[in-house]
Amino acid sequence: MTLQLAPPKSPDKIRVLCTKCRVPFREKIRNVREGTQVQCPNCNRLITFSTDSADLGVQRAFTEVRRIKNGLMLSIHRSSDDDGL
Repeated sequence: MTLQLAPPKSPDKIRVLCTKCRVPFREKIRNVREGTQVQCPNCNRLITFSTDSADLGVQRAFTEVRRIKNGLMLSIHRSSDDDGL
């Protein structure tokens, strides 16, 4: 009997580190884009996502989102190539 596993599901949230209280929280990937603001659930500070931000927590969040989105696009591209063969 062969066990079939479901394909790995891509994450829909990423970890963001608050600049004020340094407490990590999770934010949806679709909310992390240039110019958006999210509020820290612990200290209520507004965190603005900007590509030129000096904040390391924001830079890491952007890097993680970019890696996830590039991985999704690569897997979509590969699956469409497999369908054509």
